[in-house]
Amino acid sequence: MTAPSIAVIIPVRNGLPLLEETLASVRAQHCPVEIAIINDGSTDGTREYLRGLNGYCSHLLEFDGRGPSAARNAGIRATSAEYVAFLDADDLWPAGSLYALATALAEKPEAGFAQGLIRNFRTDSLGSKNFFTAPYRFINLGACLWRRSVFDTVGMLDEGLSLCEDLDLLLRCWEKDVRKAEVNVVTLYYRRHPGNITRGLAGAGFGTVKAYQRRIERIRRGDYDPTAPRHIDPNVYLGQPPLSQDGN
Repeated sequence: MTAPSIAVIIPVRNGLPLLEETLASVRAQHCPVEIAIINDGSTDGTREYLRGLNGYCSHLLEFDGRGPSAARNAGIRATSAEYVAFLDADDLWPAGSLYALATALAEKPEAGFAQGLIRNFRTDSLGSKNFFTAPYRFINLGACLWRRSVFDTVGMLDEGLSLCEDLDLLLRCWEKDVRKAEVNVVTLYYRRHPGNITRGLAGAGFGTVKAYQRRIERIRRGDYDPTAPRHIDPNVYLGQPPLSQDGN
């Protein structure tokens, strides 16, 4: 398979000291990548750290606290690679993740994105990773690789959502019957730590209500017909989360 061009988009706000390990996991992919890092108003030295990378980033953008959706959208606009990958500044890609996802898209040209599996982990005081979930397939942009054309079909990330913007995007993909290629290997290590913005949230607090409100608004506007047949049940399309994101 000819190596595809991949845009890697990393939004970060106060990402030290985890960002260095995240970028190391990008380097370990050994794929040609176009990297866009969007510093979204950091005050912890992240800006200075990024400026010291000496041209490692193809695009280094500065925002002022606009939120992860706006940062990711800016990364999409700034890049031109055929495929788009998102990685949060505290998560990791296992070696070979981008290759596995890109291979799946090459084998399924009808698919708009490829989705792998996720495992949650914590780091102990010695720096060792402790995984506390079995591999699972669920909503997380970092476990996926997207064809750029998907965003022309379904639109960009909703900048009005501070949480569950990934759920909103997946719902819009399902509504447009965008096919996905499922990859049965772990493509994302999802780090749980005290700074996670989703820590301790559930239900309305997690943002799912707003995401589904957006769906109702699309129905009312006539943007899509909820009775039209689709190739897969939405619950199967979205996947299934672990019993607890934090292992408690």
